[in-house]
Amino acid sequence: MRKILPILKPVICLIACIVICTVFACTAFRIKENGKADEAETVLRIWQIDGFEGGRGSRADYLQKAGNEYGEKYGCYVTVTSLSSEAARLNLAHGNKPDIISYPAGMYGLENYVTDGQVWCNGAYCFLTLNGDFSDVSAGNTVMNGGKENFVKAVSILCGIGGCKEEKPTGAYLKLIDGQYKYLLGTQRDVYRLKTRGVSFSVKPVTEYNDLYQNIAVMTVCPNKDTAIEYISFLSDKSENITALGLLSGRTVYDDEMKAFDGLNFETKLDGAVSAEIRKQFEDAIKSGDINMLKSLLK
Repeated sequence: MRKILPILKPVICLIACIVICTVFACTAFRIKENGKADEAETVLRIWQIDGFEGGRGSRADYLQKAGNEYGEKYGCYVTVTSLSSEAARLNLAHGNKPDIISYPAGMYGLENYVTDGQVWCNGAYCFLTLNGDFSDVSAGNTVMNGGKENFVKAVSILCGIGGCKEEKPTGAYLKLIDGQYKYLLGTQRDVYRLKTRGVSFSVKPVTEYNDLYQNIAVMTVCPNKDTAIEYISFLSDKSENITALGLLSGRTVYDDEMKAFDGLNFETKLDGAVSAEIRKQFEDAIKSGDINMLKSLLK
């Protein structure tokens, strides 16, 4: 059964997405008193793909809330479906497409479906410590949050600590708290984990590299293109509210430990979708620890 589950998951996501989209499309019709269907209300379909850990809260819920506000103001129906990157690629390959897709930097398989994506929120990497001053960070005394689909190992290489111990996201910060490591190479998500634990800690943002970007784009073939563009503009106008997600935008302002991330600039970054070939090159450069190749790919 365990061997079958990985194969079934994307198929289940495909079926679920088709069912959800069909249901919402059907409910978009208003029925007059005489029993005849009125003109269909515009249904804006959005896919949310999480490729990296957020801060707090759900990006899909955030987009849905913005969609509800937009719909009430402009008279349309917005539905947000959360998918894995694998399920999204499978749906697209089978011709099931949204109007808008929110996707992480570094995702492949979107080359023929979207154009002109823009970042609507982002995270950042950082070093965290309970009792250090960051002057002696090394591969030996640092544990790394392995992340999801983001290239966290690229961060360790570019920061000069390639080869540091990697742990699952939910376990890495516990190694720090337990005193097994002096430093944690993590993200804004780990800041919230430590805050929840009530421990005292210090944060040093990483500026050498970042790929924790959430993009949003209209599909190249979109029957509701004008509405989709208006929704993205509506979302951008509310970017100061990204603090509700514990993430960043050009307009977020924090007054706690997250303040360390405000106004950061990065030496190198990967902030958009890539081809399968480019992603493979990234993975190969990381696997070999080739810092020159990494920098070349990030130009």
